[in-house]
Amino acid sequence: MKLLITAATSDEINAIKKWIKAANIKKNLDIDYLCCWIGNYETILNLENYISKYSEPIFIRNIWICGYWNHDNQKKNIPIQAATTFNIHTEKEFVIPPFVQIAPMRNCFSSEKPIKEKPYLKKEIECINDEWYFDMESRWTEFVSLRHKLPHIILKVPLDFVWQETLDLYDNKWKFIWKDVADCLEKLPYHDYLQKIIEWIESQ
Repeated sequence: MKLLITAATSDEINAIKKWIKAANIKKNLDIDYLCCWIGNYETILNLENYISKYSEPIFIRNIWICGYWNHDNQKKNIPIQAATTFNIHTEKEFVIPPFVQIAPMRNCFSSEKPIKEKPYLKKEIECINDEWYFDMESRWTEFVSLRHKLPHIILKVPLDFVWQETLDLYDNKWKFIWKDVADCLEKLPYHDYLQKIIEWIESQ
């Protein structure tokens, strides 16, 4: 089975690829990497184009940074796994099947653009520990995966404290320090993640 690892930018993909190779997994697992780029439509298009090229089963593992709010700062850079994706514009929610759990499960809110203020929601939402996580791409990774009935994991690394750091990024014309991204992605326990995915694949 092919394991497809996706991320939004080439910086994220390069950091992930480096440390997965260092994990030195001996199992016969075909790992491929896909840079989907930032935004909803780029994610859908690039993921659909990739999937259309392969008839074999694919396990998709999506790793991206995300924004957070009301989150214990001591947990910053500690990954969470999306249990649901909630579109803040349509207020529709996808529940992600728990194929494999590799990190604490949390709600993930998706927007069609970077969030600079807390969204107004008509629907009352309860989050575990009142922790909120935001991004743009998770919703559509989930959408494409469900459409093709592909097992998948969405792993998010909280990096940007939304409504504070995000505004600073806008003020500085998005001069994002990608070293911070690479540093937080380097510290993930890739060997453990891959072992759990391999165990699930072999059990099918």
